[in-house]
Amino acid sequence: MFDIAVIGGGPVGLYAAALCKNMGYKIAVFEEDKEIGKPLRCSGLISGNIHKFLPQIEKWGVIENEVDAAILHSKRSKLALKKRKAAYVINRSLFDKKLSEPVEKDIILDCRVIGLDVLKNGMKIKTNKGIFESEMALICNGPNSMIGRRFSGSMQVVKGLIAIKQERNCAKNVDLYFDKGFLRDGFFWKIPRGRTTEYGVWGKNVKFTDIEKFFGIKNYEKFAGLIPVKPVRKSFSERILLVGGAAGQSKPWSGGGVIYGLTCAEIAAKIVEKAFRFNDFSEDALKEYEIGWRRKIEKQIKFGIAFRKFLEKSNDFQLDIAFRTGKLFSYSWMDMDFIV
Repeated sequence: MFDIAVIGGGPVGLYAAALCKNMGYKIAVFEEDKEIGKPLRCSGLISGNIHKFLPQIEKWGVIENEVDAAILHSKRSKLALKKRKAAYVINRSLFDKKLSEPVEKDIILDCRVIGLDVLKNGMKIKTNKGIFESEMALICNGPNSMIGRRFSGSMQVVKGLIAIKQERNCAKNVDLYFDKGFLRDGFFWKIPRGRTTEYGVWGKNVKFTDIEKFFGIKNYEKFAGLIPVKPVRKSFSERILLVGGAAGQSKPWSGGGVIYGLTCAEIAAKIVEKAFRFNDFSEDALKEYEIGWRRKIEKQIKFGIAFRKFLEKSNDFQLDIAFRTGKLFSYSWMDMDFIV
């Protein structure tokens, strides 16, 4: 019997689990993969704001490069968004493993949750390794969470494909490419990872051959994942909170979700503490979580949705004009989490 079952051992689930454990609750993390951090499903570009959550990150040895700008390329123009120490390029697998250390003994690997039953006095978690019990559940296992969809409904997602090539690249900017001749509803990217270079693409029906044709590359490692482009309509239910990708808490046009997810994990932890303090796990008590996270990041998410729609509907000429006009403004004020 656990106080809190955390479903999903990615960054958001591990961070939420550590917060709850630090408050004295008995937790269990259910991770369907056999190893934390593998297989890789996400890029490793995280804004400098990660220090607000993990001030010790520079000591972890996970940072592969630091970048100061995101350069947006259209067919005949480009727009540079610059900010000193804007983002870190990190080793995501190692990052996840470092996050898991505080709760390492509480993680059940190779354990797929196949059902959740909410009972009068608790919950039953059905897995391929048996049945467990808890008072609450935090669903943190990403946008393809079948368990999450049971409580929140369908979610809008796109595919993100990553190609890691063994070519040294220590540039101080990431590049985002918008070319309607290649891809109508998404974009390509290039991230300097120090010892390697990451190429990627996102869109509804993208393929690795799109990366090969656009960048002219061969011989690379392949990774893939689903990316939410819109939050769920409801991120709570009796005894249940959806956090991170399972709730669609990510940037709708770039797909970045770590900072948003950690932000919402902290909000969720406060609601968990309140639920236990008053012994009230009802929907009325837990709806405060949704109010809290929407107040914190919904404005940025709505802007991201609007920007994504603009990018999808614009043609190459319109993007050229927009990026040229954008050069007239300063972006030093802008938080990188507002962009990538």
